[in-house]
Amino acid sequence: MSLCGIASLDRHAPLDLDRVLRAVTIGNPRAARRWSGEGVRLAAADGAGLATGPGGRVALLSGELHERGSLRAALGLTDAPRDDAALLLAAYDRWGVELVQHVVGDWSLAIWDGADRRLLLATDPGGYHPLAVHADADTVRFATDARALLADPAIEREIDEAKVLDWLAYSSAAADHSFYKGIHRVAPGARAVWTDGTLTLERWWQPERLPLLRLRHHDDYVEAVRTALDEAVRCRLPADRTVGSQLSGGLDSGAVTALAARALAAGGRRLTAFTAAPARAVADVRGRFGDEWPHAAAVAALHPNIDHVRIANDDQPLFDVVEQREAAQDVPLFNLSNSVWVSAIDRAARDRGIGVLLTGGMGNMSFSWDGALAAAEAVGRGRIDQAVGHALAEKHRLGHSWRWVAGSLTDAVLPPRLSRRLRWRLGHGGWRFGDASLIDPSFAARLGRSADDLDRDSDLRALNPRDGRGLRLAVVRRMNVQGEFARGTRRLYGVEVRDPTADRRLLELCLSIPEAEFRHGGMPRAIARGVAADLLPPHVAGETRKGLQAADWAHGVDQALPALKAELARLRASRAVPGWIDLDRAERLLADWRGPEDSRATEVLAVTRALAAGRFLRRLEGGNA
Repeated sequence: MSLCGIASLDRHAPLDLDRVLRAVTIGNPRAARRWSGEGVRLAAADGAGLATGPGGRVALLSGELHERGSLRAALGLTDAPRDDAALLLAAYDRWGVELVQHVVGDWSLAIWDGADRRLLLATDPGGYHPLAVHADADTVRFATDARALLADPAIEREIDEAKVLDWLAYSSAAADHSFYKGIHRVAPGARAVWTDGTLTLERWWQPERLPLLRLRHHDDYVEAVRTALDEAVRCRLPADRTVGSQLSGGLDSGAVTALAARALAAGGRRLTAFTAAPARAVADVRGRFGDEWPHAAAVAALHPNIDHVRIANDDQPLFDVVEQREAAQDVPLFNLSNSVWVSAIDRAARDRGIGVLLTGGMGNMSFSWDGALAAAEAVGRGRIDQAVGHALAEKHRLGHSWRWVAGSLTDAVLPPRLSRRLRWRLGHGGWRFGDASLIDPSFAARLGRSADDLDRDSDLRALNPRDGRGLRLAVVRRMNVQGEFARGTRRLYGVEVRDPTADRRLLELCLSIPEAEFRHGGMPRAIARGVAADLLPPHVAGETRKGLQAADWAHGVDQALPALKAELARLRASRAVPGWIDLDRAERLLADWRGPEDSRATEVLAVTRALAAGRFLRRLEGGNA
């Protein structure tokens, strides 16, 4: 679904929306629904909704609303509006710009109020329907894709360095910036209001204000989450399109797939589940398993209506995927090795006629959160006894050593930075920011960020030492481009990606549950395991190791080495990229590559990530022709 529009303070301004409409539309722009008023042009394409009302009020909707019955009841409507866009307009009549607090679903919206000459743009917290906006002295323009706005010759093509820094530093400080200067993103859970020539952006979704949910028993939390997840899955099952799912060996996608299969089976419908697996034998590493196919196959075997499809991790050359995806989305690829199997699943879904592909991408931050800060939160409340109790319960449940108990309590008691330094001295410190990013330090310094700043801001645990909710929200806000990736899938393959684990109701429920419940009885992800108890095989629901995505990534990097080096050479000829990315370090790391057995995953993946970003930025350079 695609939206675009333009509005001017001058009611008689000659406004042209055709170029932007052609650029933003995936299908046929001539099939778009259009509306024109004094100094305003609006369009909805690719199945997006458009509804009009008295006084020059217009609502555009990308996506769909859920809980329509409850919304109609709250609005006192006896005659149901014809479609979701009309329902949005009724909600705007009742609540104005605060309607976003009352509508649930996967959506982005635009509402033009002709009487007040006000434009409202907003997105839901899940963020799977992106929206971008540009405003100058007297005109505002918006579109689903930021790059589509560049089709308007009035907008200059200039790269936003604040966004470049944000991306290379793994930060969300510039979440409302696009890579194009002057074009803002309406980030997930945000809104933009344009009136009297002024554009205001703000975050309307503020779950940090939710009160904690206090229930009598742990099983009550499990049941509440199970009910919410089931509803989140059911409301994302289309009545008129075939359904597929990404199915890994873990709890998130396993639960989503199982619930979807059960719901579809009731109507005699089938589900196609896609699992990415190594193309060659891989060795498991401590705490991880590299081949997720056996776990996924065990889940699929429980449901006769699941057609299970194996996808090879190395289905396509790595840089071929980079070229395809960057042409279809507004952000660079982040993890190139994962992008290979994700794109392979998307392509396989298209080839099998799948219309909607379910994922569990937000599961780790919602229903399958692991309760990592249960002991730290207890320390923050002054309850050292409870912190010790958490550590001992986990030792008993998982067989940890006393040394592990000491380390766990040290992490809970000490400030995170001090704990990290202690671990580094003992040889267990993990990666530092400088290992994982190839940002040029002089570029960061020029924009006012020191190496210490970057290291501090990259450590979300240090920023939220005793606040599990705060930590999860920080991760959610860092993972804020899922809509742009999903948009690329829709443009390339015609498949719509939906994530039930990003459902607002489910997120808010899980964010209101006390941290200790996710670590109940010393078991990480205790709530998800309870939810999955009758959905997944026991050995899958009880698995304490994590699946290792793209476990054979090093082979893909090895095969792509000539393409990586060629891209590095092209980046050196760029006007701006050499000032943003440390290309000398990238060259050294590629030269030191020791082949598929090289185990320096953090630094090597940092190189591929930097080169993908550099390629994306290099392609943005040039005029708006």
